[in-house]
Amino acid sequence: MKHWSVLLLLWLPALVGAQSYDAALGIRIGTEWGATAQLRLPQIHKNFVVESIISSSIGTDEGTVTLLGKQHQPLLSRRLNLFYGAGLHAGWNNEIDTETGETFNGPKGLTGIVGLEATVGKVNLSYDFKPALNVSGGSSVLNTQTAVSVRYVIGKRNSLWNKDKEREIKKRRRDKQREKRREERERAGKRWFQVWKKG
Repeated sequence: MKHWSVLLLLWLPALVGAQSYDAALGIRIGTEWGATAQLRLPQIHKNFVVESIISSSIGTDEGTVTLLGKQHQPLLSRRLNLFYGAGLHAGWNNEIDTETGETFNGPKGLTGIVGLEATVGKVNLSYDFKPALNVSGGSSVLNTQTAVSVRYVIGKRNSLWNKDKEREIKKRRRDKQREKRREERERAGKRWFQVWKKG
C-alpha cells in the first residue's frame, strides 16, 4: 500500500496541469488495428478534438476510415479525460455472403465513441468503446469495437493554436451571448409594456 502512495505522489505533478497537446498520432489495437490522429480545435470548444482513424478488423476482412468529433471532459486534471463523440465511417469489405456467394458492399454509416484518455509527457494513451451503425454495406448492421490507442504528441498545447487567438474567440463568443441576452430582455420588456398598455 505504501508503494502505491509513493507512486501517486510522484505522478501527481505530472497529472495536475494543462492538457498538453494540440495534435497527436499513433496506433490503435483491439478488436481492430490501425492508425489514429487527433487534432484539438479550440475554435469550436477548448476541449473539442477531431479524430481520424484508419482501421482493419481483426475478426473479419473489413476496413474503415472514420472521422469523429469528440468532446473531452477533464477528470482531476486536463491530462486525464473522459471523452465522447460521434462521426461518420466508410470502408471496404472482402467478406463473402454465404447466401449469395458475393462480397458485401463496403460499410457506410454512423459511429459513436466513449472512453478515457491520459497524457504523460509526449505519450497519449486511451481506451475506448466505439459502436458503428452501418446504414449501408458491411457484413452486419452493428459493429462494436474496443481498442487501446497509443499516440505520440507531435504538437504541444498552443503550439498550433495561438493562446491569444483562443482568448479572442472566447471573448467574441461571450460578447455574442451577452448581446443575445440583452436583445431577449428588450423583447420581453416590450411585450410586457404592450400587455400593460392594453390592460
